[in-house]
Amino acid sequence: MWSPKYNHPPYHHVCQIGDPVLRQKAALVDLEELKSEKIQKVIQCMRHVMLQYQAIGIAAPQIGIPLRIIMMEFSESSKKHISPEMCANREITTIPLKVFINPEMKVRNYSKILFPESCESIKGLSAAVPRYKEVSIKGYDATGAMTEWIATGWAARIVQHEMDHLDGCLYTDIMVSKSLQVDDWHRINASQGHFQMYYKQK
Repeated sequence: MWSPKYNHPPYHHVCQIGDPVLRQKAALVDLEELKSEKIQKVIQCMRHVMLQYQAIGIAAPQIGIPLRIIMMEFSESSKKHISPEMCANREITTIPLKVFINPEMKVRNYSKILFPESCESIKGLSAAVPRYKEVSIKGYDATGAMTEWIATGWAARIVQHEMDHLDGCLYTDIMVSKSLQVDDWHRINASQGHFQMYYKQK
């Protein structure tokens, strides 16, 4: 009988809405196990999946592991695919690779900004989501050192999105409901409905 190579967590794919793991409150990582092979494997798998999906952020529950670990990165080469006007409008900046274990977030600016948001766990859809303009986040990095970061604008949105995953929340819980859309609706019409979507990069 054929058996998938990665048919148990940590998965090498992103779990989709409906998977109960995405609605759990993730558990704290035992700091005595932070440098263990088990936790390091989870971090390595998150990195692999994030790169494979060309994602900007990922949380451990998205690969089936209900632990409080998030990761973010947005390179200069990725930014080149976004227009300067959009970068300015949404305050999009590069993000060096950041890993936060047992992260804690504080809001620094309670003004909320409404922009479209998507998620690899809700493949093919997006919606307008209100997010705080500025937050700070602190936690342990992959080596066990304490790290802290102040994020504004678009980066703050990424932090809030990933932190929500740790509490079993998805953007659909706080979105402007009438803004929800299938991102490729125009391509579906142009192809007369003959359109295939993949849940993993080919």
